[in-house]
Amino acid sequence: MFYQFPAKTYATARQAYERPYETAIMARAGETVVPKTDNPPETDFMGWTWCRAADGREGWVPDAWCEVETGGWRLRRDFDAMELSVSAGERLRLIHSESGFVFVETAGGVTGWLPDAVLERAD
Repeated sequence: MFYQFPAKTYATARQAYERPYETAIMARAGETVVPKTDNPPETDFMGWTWCRAADGREGWVPDAWCEVETGGWRLRRDFDAMELSVSAGERLRLIHSESGFVFVETAGGVTGWLPDAVLERAD
């Protein structure tokens, strides 16, 4: 479920996290991605489907951000699946969350996704 955090909501990384890949699927609102139906990778996270974008990049896409159409799924909002690498104790601004992942911003202005289990709310 999509959740938009109030401005100035922060968390710290309770442990280091290394992003699993260097390139990620990305697409703009209105573009089509195609779900992989033949042997998709497995995940413990519900609400995400492995898809391919028009440029050939593949990755996990949130089901709730898509509408089924002929030939694939049309994205309702811009999406970039890039995850971040962070150090334990790093302070991060929370932007929004979806199905077990949180889109965050580092102190240096870099944005990306982290599993919510990596984060601890900072007050």
